Amino acid sequence: MNETVSILPTAFLGLKMLTLVGLSLYAIFAFVVFRQEQLMAGVLDEAFEPILKIIVVVHFLFSLGLLFLAIFIL
Repeated sequence: MNETVSILPTAFLGLKMLTLVGLSLYAIFAFVVFRQEQLMAGVLDEAFEPILKIIVVVHFLFSLGLLFLAIFIL
């Protein structure tokens, strides 16, 4: 009769799911930035374009790596 029900595992599962959803949205945002940079590079010729392209690619790869790391850890 004295059975205690813990809500803690359910709360942690919800927190993990929200974290994965948030990181997924971040990866989508990074892809949009990547795509926008590609479109901008086709229109504008700037001196700092190679540096910007490197930054955008590193940002996109970092966001994907972070998402996959979270999927494996969580």
